[in-house]
Amino acid sequence: MDPFAVVVLVVVALAVFGAVLSARASAGRPLREFGAGHRRTVKPHDATARLENQDLEEMVAALNARRRARGLPERTVADAIREFERE
Repeated sequence: MDPFAVVVLVVVALAVFGAVLSARASAGRPLREFGAGHRRTVKPHDATARLENQDLEEMVAALNARRRARGLPERTVADAIREFERE
């Protein structure tokens, strides 16, 4: 057998063996070394919530303007939320 092929096979075998040992050593533990256990929860600020509510009200107002132009009844924000949750 070619010496280069032997070296390649030994290196591949050692890499597989190392991966198996690493997997067994960290079995049952989450990926702490990657920071998975240290995530901060993001809480929306009051300003963000107000902006989202303002955006929703503006979108419903635009929708109602189009509906009035077509002669259809107006919708409320609650109607829009219910329709969105239904889909």
